[in-house]
Amino acid sequence: MRNKLALGLGLAALAAVGAAAAAIGPTGPGQIYTYYDDNGAVVGRSSIHCDGTPEAWGKFTKNYGVGYYICDPEP
Repeated sequence: MRNKLALGLGLAALAAVGAAAAAIGPTGPGQIYTYYDDNGAVVGRSSIHCDGTPEAWGKFTKNYGVGYYICDPEP
């Protein structure tokens, strides 16, 4: 019983880590994540604009590229 519980908890933790890795995205203003399918076609994008406004569309995959907006510093 104890081994089954440990195995179940281990699998749940592994699934959570896998889901988090596939759903990586921007964490602060000025970041842009572009997501690609296995053939290299763009299938989604997620970003946080310089003013802090989030924007997202499409499918989020484990294949992604990171870019940055050029944000003016606050006065």
